[in-house]
Amino acid sequence: MHSRWFDHPFCDAFPVAHFMRAAFPEYWLRIHSLPESKRYPETDAEREIVFDRHSRFGSALLGECAPCLVIQSCFNGFPRSAELMPELVWTPLHRVVEEDGWDSWMAHTTWDALVFRTLLLAIADGQEAHIAFVSEVTDCVFIPYDGGADGFSFDTALLRRLSEEFAPWRSAHPLGL
Repeated sequence: MHSRWFDHPFCDAFPVAHFMRAAFPEYWLRIHSLPESKRYPETDAEREIVFDRHSRFGSALLGECAPCLVIQSCFNGFPRSAELMPELVWTPLHRVVEEDGWDSWMAHTTWDALVFRTLLLAIADGQEAHIAFVSEVTDCVFIPYDGGADGFSFDTALLRRLSEEFAPWRSAHPLGL
């Protein structure tokens, strides 16, 4: 499947979450990792909450054990971090050329939250960033970050359903931030 995110106008923002959210808010949904919008987990119990939320939200967007792309982006020519996903074969994706440049690499994989547990927790702790998962079946995008996760879908009915399903994890802020 060819992802629409690689086509114009979406490719101008993809795969960097804050660019995507700003350009295409109608395709966006955010959850928070911890109660009361706490940003970083401090205990093992909080890490379990983060993993559970990211696992469930990621699986709702990508599907259980579904084929997907994982994309890692780095700001301004920084090298790609390889420690947490050494088994994947990476291909350079594209460079968003603006005032601030982003380099991106992609690899084919299968979404399984347990396989990506270490990565998800590293992201939650702020040790890793700018990782996006794109479903090769639904074209949905899951982008975890330290403090929450952003989901993107062209299926607005799915976003409405997920907004209701994950309402307790969503922000009360009128813009969903």
